[in-house]
Amino acid sequence: MKALISDIHSNLEALQAVLDDIAQYSVEAIYCLGDIVGYGPNPRECLDLIMRCPVVLLGNHDQAVLFDPMNFNPVAERATMWTRAQLDRPVP
Repeated sequence: MKALISDIHSNLEALQAVLDDIAQYSVEAIYCLGDIVGYGPNPRECLDLIMRCPVVLLGNHDQAVLFDPMNFNPVAERATMWTRAQLDRPVP
């Protein structure tokens, strides 16, 4: 069995809860369908966990952090810029 996850948006607590739930089943692999970052306070930690997945797709928020946010509302654009700044910082 495989599991699909998406729309994490840097919410580490929710991601961990979902991963804990998935661990109760015979899941061979977890595939991430994107939007790992955006809005929440833990982009780096979420990326670290998701990079263990064999398949990770780029969501529009992930793409906006890497490139330029296009057609984002002001709140989403501000979150994108904040996330980019967090990921540009050196790892402590």
